[in-house]
Amino acid sequence: MRILRSNAKKLGAAIAVASLAIAVPVTTSGTAHANPDSSRVVVTGTASCAQFEDSTLVEVSITPTGKAPKTDQFSAEDVSDTYTVVFTKIPKLPRSQPANATVICVDSGNTQHTFSKPFNITRPAGGTEVQSLDLK
Repeated sequence: MRILRSNAKKLGAAIAVASLAIAVPVTTSGTAHANPDSSRVVVTGTASCAQFEDSTLVEVSITPTGKAPKTDQFSAEDVSDTYTVVFTKIPKLPRSQPANATVICVDSGNTQHTFSKPFNITRPAGGTEVQSLDLK
């Protein structure tokens, strides 16, 4: 009887370990994709000041209608650079959040140049939370 109990404990422990080995890969593989129910959207792209002679990129600011702006700042050393701005509480498709993107550039005489582009922040379909927007 004693041998039977010992074997039962070993079998129970082996089953527990095996079930964890199966559950862990399923759990970790699920975190590789964005949650489609999440309201988080990452707007990213390339901003360029090439349209202004001898200018460098200082800031990209995105302002959703009725909300505070979010910005990505730069060292004013490059004509163009990649920016990333994160937003939350973006409605599900087909709805979107109207916004205005503004690029601020500075030339060698310290004169500021800006240009803006209206667009809609949308929650991309599928398993991504990234929306691309180039500002040139």
